[in-house]
Amino acid sequence: MRPSERSRASAGRRIAGLFAVLLGAVCTWAPAEAAAKAKGGKLKLSVLSSKAEHVTGEDALISVAVPKGTKPGKVRIRRDGANVTGAFEPRGRRLVGVVEGLSRGANLITAEAPGLKRPASLELFDTRINGPVFSGPQQTPFFCRTQDFGLGPATDADCSAPTKVEYLYRTNTGNFAPLADPAVLPPNGVQTTTRDGQTVDYVIRLESGVIDRSIYRWAILAPGGRVADGWNRRLLYKFGGGCDAGYEQGPANQGLVLDDGQLSRGYSVLSGSLNVFGTACNDLLSAEAAAMLKEHVVESLRRRPAWTIGEGGSGGSVQSQLIAQNYPGLLDGVLPNASFPDNAHVDFPDCRLLTAYFATIEGSALTEAQRESITGIAVNDSCTAMSQAADVVRASEGCDETVVPPALIFDPVSNPGGLRCSVWDTLVNVYGTDPATGYARRTLDNVGVQYGLEAYGEGEITLNEFLDLNERIGGFDNDGEPRAERSVGDTVAQERLITSGRVGTGAGGSPSVPIIDVRSYQDESTNIHQSIHAYTTRARLLRANGTYANQVMFRAKGGVNVRAARDTALDTMGEWLDAITADKSGRPLPRKVIANKPADAVDACWTGAGKRTNGRAVIGADNFCENTYPPHSLPDLRAGKPLDYYAPKCELRPLEMNDYGNPAPGKQARLNAVFPGGVCDWQPAADEPKLAGTWQEFGPERVVERRKRELSLKLRRGRSGNRIIAAASMRPCPRVKGQPITIEKRKRGKWRSVGSGIASGGKCRVRVGLRGKNARGKLRAQADSVGAYRSVRSNVRRAPRRR
Repeated sequence: MRPSERSRASAGRRIAGLFAVLLGAVCTWAPAEAAAKAKGGKLKLSVLSSKAEHVTGEDALISVAVPKGTKPGKVRIRRDGANVTGAFEPRGRRLVGVVEGLSRGANLITAEAPGLKRPASLELFDTRINGPVFSGPQQTPFFCRTQDFGLGPATDADCSAPTKVEYLYRTNTGNFAPLADPAVLPPNGVQTTTRDGQTVDYVIRLESGVIDRSIYRWAILAPGGRVADGWNRRLLYKFGGGCDAGYEQGPANQGLVLDDGQLSRGYSVLSGSLNVFGTACNDLLSAEAAAMLKEHVVESLRRRPAWTIGEGGSGGSVQSQLIAQNYPGLLDGVLPNASFPDNAHVDFPDCRLLTAYFATIEGSALTEAQRESITGIAVNDSCTAMSQAADVVRASEGCDETVVPPALIFDPVSNPGGLRCSVWDTLVNVYGTDPATGYARRTLDNVGVQYGLEAYGEGEITLNEFLDLNERIGGFDNDGEPRAERSVGDTVAQERLITSGRVGTGAGGSPSVPIIDVRSYQDESTNIHQSIHAYTTRARLLRANGTYANQVMFRAKGGVNVRAARDTALDTMGEWLDAITADKSGRPLPRKVIANKPADAVDACWTGAGKRTNGRAVIGADNFCENTYPPHSLPDLRAGKPLDYYAPKCELRPLEMNDYGNPAPGKQARLNAVFPGGVCDWQPAADEPKLAGTWQEFGPERVVERRKRELSLKLRRGRSGNRIIAAASMRPCPRVKGQPITIEKRKRGKWRSVGSGIASGGKCRVRVGLRGKNARGKLRAQADSVGAYRSVRSNVRRAPRRR
């Protein structure tokens, strides 16, 4: 265990006693290998803190379900043969405890009890606390920020730092202030009443540290220093916005988790610097960091939260929604705001191209109204702002140069071997590299896109203006530099974009989570967060599942209205998730989500002094909300793309001159020159790729060395002449202690069991008494494979003859 790991483990042990008094049910969600009950007189082992193959940091929260008729106090639990029963405490018909001292790679947990024929076993795979677990090879170089955010200098190349714990209290002036002694509330301190009715001193325990190279912050109520007193058994995971290409640890401001509206209700709040897209636009890495940070919290609390909400704005909305789609179970509900459906939207690079065109002589001749008709955006400055935010399109622009030294960054002329700072480079583990260049494959493609098509069809621009726009719009080369030719994406990358889950299709785990999209309406001011994106998510949910009943849209404008909408969203989501958790029916989770939807979980908007009005969010609907906060459009939609279309490259169809009023030959020639391969018909391809499944992994490979065991068998006559004592011993002892051994006899050409036992004692031995026919002939000992151990057999022995 590394020094930083030891400090985290030590901190966890110090607060373990404080958490031991917590009451309540173990989380209803568990990994696939877990079971809710022990049936058929068997013990059942499961991991509560993570998936069994994704254990990190050399410890895991384990549950043992104990069948009726077996006393929990008689159960013995071992880690690779070492007795760890003392780490467990009873919770009804379960034993729950954190097993420490796991070794890197495969570990075997076993549990046995008197009267049960076979022990339960569970194989865990442990990975280092600095990762990676499933996101693939880590970026190098990687610049540390621990000193910038109060953790001191990094202690290793993985930017580790000692774990820091501090206490704060809420003052009567509405601020958080440092608290030297958490057992003493200052005179200006206040109390809070949580969502489940507990009134406690408003004292917060704030823990900071490094996991998966991510600086994390975790806040939870701790009145009187009693950690988690007042905790409502629910977790909020916060995701941050922005978009950069990484190569650095990122910011970890305390403000992200010190959320009064959430902590005062009793929620525990968690986030990390790799859950901020301003660190790296990599939702895959964010999912891994979320899994590892949540694992740490669950182990510290000795229980899973009843449910977890993912909340984030802008780039944070992308992370929460894609994690819900691709890594179901990490988040049980999501509260996106200023949302985008994913990070593959093309409006930012389209606006960079359009802004450049509007600066030309021909483009500048277009009126403001014509530009709006082409872009679909109500305020043209918003497209300019999107253009400026498209820096991650360029390999030389998308890094934070205040952290990543500019001298190391790619330049096509002066530094072609430098760090490439595009969004595709930060996700190179997904897209792979182009063998011709060695650079990350890129998905961006605008071949066949008819910019301004709807504007032309509506008579807002002439055919000549339409032609000039599409002749001059151009695209980007593989370095993200503007060029006269259209962008051409890599077909391998374009397929992986969808199959890997980097685009929000509404499939995977998406229908299994409630979604309340809270929009601070900004369409009619300069802003990059256009409200149409929430409608896009809705359209994709409908396309994938035949319904969007799990998504609700709240819209508001102005501080008091937005606050009212967000508070209502949090309370409504809590009610929704509580109802789903209480639903013990056997129906699938997507059906539970819809069946348990609260009556007020409907589309609504807030106006005036926080007044709510319900109104369905349907484009073109004539209701108060749609008329007050109308969604506008985007360049690709104004080019004819349907709202539910998500492929990065359109299918092409031949030009039809009738579509352009059968223009004169000269203009037909121009159309053919602009669109030599045809134009987008925006119909899904017959062989369109689909999401290839959830919980996809991109490395490192989990290598499990299959271990050998040695099994010996000795036979001797008992005191009774017709009795044989079969003594089988297994090595390596004590690592194989607790594993079953069977004694077999050769009968009619087949080996059949005549007795069994559990390897125990100082020699990991099983003794079986055999009588009658079983005490004659050929015998052997047999142990089936378990965990990483291969099956093993002893040499065949012949029973000694009667004296």
